[in-house]
Amino acid sequence: MNCTINSSWSESHQVMLLVFTVPTISIGFVLNGVALCIIWCKIKGWTKPTIYMTNLIISDILLLFALPFKIYAYYVGPQWPLHKRFCQLLESLCFVNTYASILLITLICADRYVAIKHPFLSRAISSPRKTAVICAGIWIFVCTGSIYIYFSSESSSCFYYLSPGVWRMNFIAPLEILFLICAFFMMFCSVQIIRRLRVQASETRDRWADKSTKIILSNLLTFLVCFTPYHTGLLLYSLTTNGFISESYCEPLRNALHVSLYLANVNCCLDAIYYFYSIKEFCQSNSRHIPNSSTQIAICEGIADSSTDPPLSSRSH
Repeated sequence: MNCTINSSWSESHQVMLLVFTVPTISIGFVLNGVALCIIWCKIKGWTKPTIYMTNLIISDILLLFALPFKIYAYYVGPQWPLHKRFCQLLESLCFVNTYASILLITLICADRYVAIKHPFLSRAISSPRKTAVICAGIWIFVCTGSIYIYFSSESSSCFYYLSPGVWRMNFIAPLEILFLICAFFMMFCSVQIIRRLRVQASETRDRWADKSTKIILSNLLTFLVCFTPYHTGLLLYSLTTNGFISESYCEPLRNALHVSLYLANVNCCLDAIYYFYSIKEFCQSNSRHIPNSSTQIAICEGIADSSTDPPLSSRSH
């Protein structure tokens, strides 16, 4: 079953589009650009944290590049005046950002968990080179999904009316399962790390552990707040388009899905704020002596300890 939906958009949707998207574009470009400059200019060599953060920044910038065209697509209406392939590329970039961010954030959290719970194992099995290979694998995985969207999207209206082929359950269901797995790992790893750091902070009065706990908790809440509503809306709308829910819900669920996607896009700005906390802790941890190695591993960048890992390469400044 295909949803029959009104081609017009309400004034309230226009307000939501501008309220969420315009600040996301302007703030996101500035914060991500500054973070990328700091990583390249202030931190020597490729370490695990810089590899993670660089990949996240690239993912966010890809989305930020596509968002102005999303606003443009709203105002030009159903008939997209630019080349159809360019529209499909923009839609694919949005998909790449969402799932590259989800997988990278989950990987960072899992790496952090291993680092603080099993620090010697973490140092033995991880390295900047292995991290780069894993990140490359993530990009290959999400780009494969974006290729499907690129060739399946046949709508004349960019962004807002994807082809029915995109909403097939054999494509949407794996995405939902992937998100649930990542959300479970995020919650499990974050809770375990926070419990460990709180015990350590109470025993040693270590303010570094307390600060790291706040960073980890905020990262978890950001992940859940940004991505859970989107995947809930994605599932409900796909169930409607496939006939599992009454067609009368198509229009409200489609509107809800777009609003939840705007919220998910805000993650671009929140990621950048997280980068600055990470870089700050990295610089402070390098200039101070922290006696407890497991605390240092958890805190240095809020990701994992990179001080014991040799960088992939060194840059002169």
